[in-house]
Amino acid sequence: MTLKNKKIMLLITLVLIIVIACLDKYNQNRFEVKNKELIRVGIIFNEAGLGDKAFNDLCYDGILKAQEKLGIEFDYCQSKTKDDYETLGREYAKTKQYDLIISVGGEQEKAIIKISKEFPNQKFTLIDSNIELPNVSSICTSWSEQTFLNGVIAGLSITNNSKQEKNKPVVGVILGKDLEHLRQGAIGFEAGVRYINPDIKTMVAVVDDFSNPAKAKEIALLMYKKGAQYIQQLAGESGFGVFAAAKEADRYAFGVDGNQNFFDPDYIVSTATRYANEIIYKEIEGIKNYTWSPGVHKLGLKENVIGYEIEGSNVKIDSKIIETVEKIKTSVINKEIVIPSTYEGLDTWIINNKYKS
Repeated sequence: MTLKNKKIMLLITLVLIIVIACLDKYNQNRFEVKNKELIRVGIIFNEAGLGDKAFNDLCYDGILKAQEKLGIEFDYCQSKTKDDYETLGREYAKTKQYDLIISVGGEQEKAIIKISKEFPNQKFTLIDSNIELPNVSSICTSWSEQTFLNGVIAGLSITNNSKQEKNKPVVGVILGKDLEHLRQGAIGFEAGVRYINPDIKTMVAVVDDFSNPAKAKEIALLMYKKGAQYIQQLAGESGFGVFAAAKEADRYAFGVDGNQNFFDPDYIVSTATRYANEIIYKEIEGIKNYTWSPGVHKLGLKENVIGYEIEGSNVKIDSKIIETVEKIKTSVINKEIVIPSTYEGLDTWIINNKYKS
């Protein structure tokens, strides 16, 4: 090959290299643009995990709805212990691939406080928290409002029952873990009961495990043995032990979060609903529509995020009781009734707030 031909071949080779490089760069840019249009979400479930038929499952329903209606992609994981929260959150944040990282449950608060400061450009949503951070949306639902109306139902049912025992009437609340928002739920239920009848005693116990129905059943049976006529469960998957105890003791229980009346309709009176699926969906929709905002977002009966549900229950409730509950619900929405969220203020509140039929 002559020197001239060699120069021509070298020139052609250089041109081909430049063209290939430009095409590669073009394709990379196309891929980046496509990725920017696709919303990616990471969600970290709490220790109860999927299959709890309550909070975690509702949150999962919400992200599935976002996948179907908003076309997002998502990854999920769940912790085995509370020590996993920080590790899992940091692993998601380090990838820089997620438009939003959602942490399910206030027990993840410490981890999010730490990780959000390490990754200031990463957006986080934390359910059951009221922390104020520049890149965190803290969803704080009113647990005291959520359980209050179930307490009202229990109070009215006990008071209207002509066959009630001569002993001082008793109800119970069983928590999965001793967390602030669950304590507020216990206070709300007691406030509802005592708003109707101040003489009703409320027992409160903690399973210390969201996934131990056997232990919850044991606690519930003891409460029923001590005279409890109704028990409000706030215990995740452990709450199914409360339902089993209600059936065995021939007493009644209340569900929480998604409608749980269907699980044992002859013994579950009502569910203190919280539509966590809609909360999750709206947080992701906010990312999609550029309306997502950090800060504390308080939601209650007024926002129609929480409430009570009797559909699916076979337990007969007098229509007059439901009418009364609805009137009281309106009073809460209008702030005519402001439910306490601490035990310190509960007794004073009971003195100053008495139901008048």
